[in-house]
Amino acid sequence: MAQTQLPFFPDDVTYINSEIGVKQIDNNIIYFTGAMPIYFHRKDDYQSFRFITSQIICLDNAKQVEIVNAFKVSKESVKRWVKKYREQGGNGFFGTRKGVRKGHVLNKDALAGVQGLLNQGKMVKEIGESLEIKPDTLRKAIRDGRLTKPEYAPLNILGVTNKSERNVIDSQAPMGMATTNTIGRVAAALKKSSTPGF
Repeated sequence: MAQTQLPFFPDDVTYINSEIGVKQIDNNIIYFTGAMPIYFHRKDDYQSFRFITSQIICLDNAKQVEIVNAFKVSKESVKRWVKKYREQGGNGFFGTRKGVRKGHVLNKDALAGVQGLLNQGKMVKEIGESLEIKPDTLRKAIRDGRLTKPEYAPLNILGVTNKSERNVIDSQAPMGMATTNTIGRVAAALKKSSTPGF
């Protein structure tokens, strides 16, 4: 990615062309025509600099090459600023950016299911893989306080250590596998709720 090239502001008067000059006074950059100031901005206000120079070009008061030469900025940058000004006006420089919002993966039901798994001592990575949710999404929910990670893992009361032993316990459960296979139950609920038409 190209590094941003900052403008060079002169201490004394520099003429962009025969009509418009620019001068730095204290921390202000002042643009003027003849003896009359027409624009100004703070030295470190680059958004205003880009807006003002783009406006000067779009009003045909200066050419892009004159801005490039006067401020020692790249030709590509000036072209990009002018394009933004022509398409969006001042909002392109000062408006709020509209981010693309995506649907929430962790809705109310999913949060409840994930919280149950956390309470059982399941690891974030294990939950993420089984429910097809990015572990970072779960970690962010924990940081935001939407989920709470227990300080300790619950004791393994049944002494189950591997999948085969878990399968035996699940098959012998009086109320069926769904009462012990929490991860599978939550995964099925998430997949069903995300299927169109359901």
